[in-house]
Amino acid sequence: MLSKNTIKYINSLKISKFRNEHCAFIVEGTKSVSELLQSSTEVLALYATETWIAQNPVPTTALHVVTDSEMNRISSLSSPPGILAVAKIPDFQQQHYTSKGNFGLVLDGINDPGNLGTIIRSADWFGLRNIIISKDTVDPYHPKVVQSTMGSIFRIQFLETDLEEFLTNARSAGTKVFGAVMEGSNVYTTNLTNVSALLVIGSESHGIRKPLLKCIDTMITIPRIRLEGNQSAESLNAAVAGSLLLAEFMRGQLIK
Repeated sequence: MLSKNTIKYINSLKISKFRNEHCAFIVEGTKSVSELLQSSTEVLALYATETWIAQNPVPTTALHVVTDSEMNRISSLSSPPGILAVAKIPDFQQQHYTSKGNFGLVLDGINDPGNLGTIIRSADWFGLRNIIISKDTVDPYHPKVVQSTMGSIFRIQFLETDLEEFLTNARSAGTKVFGAVMEGSNVYTTNLTNVSALLVIGSESHGIRKPLLKCIDTMITIPRIRLEGNQSAESLNAAVAGSLLLAEFMRGQLIK
């Protein structure tokens, strides 16, 4: 039986302030918890219902059996999957930052958890292991972000930093900075081969903020195709645009 304090503690981790205070976050679902247990991320506690245990291989990590009612009280989801873990937030240091080959991803003010989760999942697909984020980007360990990454978050390191300073230093070191904007050069005709690069993606509502624009060497965009006589979407979802751009940059990295 879960104590009131334990329930209060787990529920507090749904709020950024308390995740930072306790250096812990929630992971839910069979797939995500399985990825967690296979990763190097430290597991602090594991909770499962009897129904879940009867239908799944039991993890070797110490497991707390809870009732359906207790799971409902600690879950972030409207339909709890029956398995929930509390994990320690990794302590990433700036000096550990390395790009995949010659490419890195920078996120400026991405505030939608679903968008960030999708971008993380795409970054994982293309082999990136580091993402640089602004201090006002949504917390990567927000329950909705963690859920939407489907385990990819356990393979990504995050560097939260002052982006203007980071990009300025990167340019000084010879890295070329690209920025995703509406009125940029066609990414499909831009030379992306054999270049040390950072790609900056801004929020869906505001784009890349003005102070960072001066740090960008090349503005790029995904060209919109308008069929004669037809209207088209005003913009792409930030996560969709980010995924398409990642694909093109990684294609450039593979061409030697």
